[in-house]
Amino acid sequence: MCSNKFINMRAVQINQYEAAAFLKVEEIAIPTLQNNQVLVAVQYSGVNPADSKIRSGAMQQGLPKQFPFTLGWELAGIVEQVGASVTKFTKGDAVYSMPNFQQGGSYAEFIVINENEVALKPKTISFIEAAAIPMVAGAAYTSLFKFGKIKAGQKILIHGAAGAVGSFAVQMAKSAGAYVIGTAKGDGITLLQSLGADEIIDYSTTDFSTTVNEVDMVLDLVGGETQMKSFGSIKKDGLLLSTVMPPSNEKAAEAGITAAFVFTTPDQNMLEEIATMIDNGKLKITTPVVLPLADAKKAHEMMENRTAKGKVVLELSK
Repeated sequence: MCSNKFINMRAVQINQYEAAAFLKVEEIAIPTLQNNQVLVAVQYSGVNPADSKIRSGAMQQGLPKQFPFTLGWELAGIVEQVGASVTKFTKGDAVYSMPNFQQGGSYAEFIVINENEVALKPKTISFIEAAAIPMVAGAAYTSLFKFGKIKAGQKILIHGAAGAVGSFAVQMAKSAGAYVIGTAKGDGITLLQSLGADEIIDYSTTDFSTTVNEVDMVLDLVGGETQMKSFGSIKKDGLLLSTVMPPSNEKAAEAGITAAFVFTTPDQNMLEEIATMIDNGKLKITTPVVLPLADAKKAHEMMENRTAKGKVVLELSK
């Protein structure tokens, strides 16, 4: 326990796989701190599509949960206490984190997190902005650097480039010296222009497969028909990566390319690298929409109905 002052906390838990309408704030005990963990007072928690998929049971085959379960995999906050074996953090540190998918728990006033899943918050941005970064920027980083081994001079096509993951991927690829082609429509086109994309394809009017070919890499953040058409746009020995849908190994073999499904795992070093990029001005951050924890239901519905004007974060500091 962090102190006698804190015994219980507010949190959004699920007791079964359920619709967003059933989400509500509960009062539960603060989790027990282990030797290799830090206890963080959560200031803000990011809301992501994975949250609703896990809540609804859509991912129960790969990521089954034991109930009750506290949702949330993205946060920024302040270290309240550290375990006996923790060496990198002390009480009062401003941090951000993507907890592992088995644990979750950021829709709560306090969370315990393994030390190697936490990093110091980027100094140049707010807690609100930092809470919206770890999962989505982590997915972009994992795709481009861990899987893609992206190099200067390569040409990359990014589908869904104006989305939360895509906008980070565009900036990271540009910072690595790549030539970036992005697909988007509407306001997304203006966003990609501001992020420095070399070419922008309006997918509502143009079929990318008729204009794009011989790219070194495709980052697919859309799936479906878009992914299937992408095999023909990649040069031999190129790479197709997707964060949304496992690519066909058979079609990859036919095209003479490598294809892989990207799953992002927590990584302190990755979070530190992302923080450095932000503090060095290499990544622009869009200010999220802020809702109180009590509006978790609304946040999920906005996300699922695609009515949110940007990334949504839940406020826990009040």
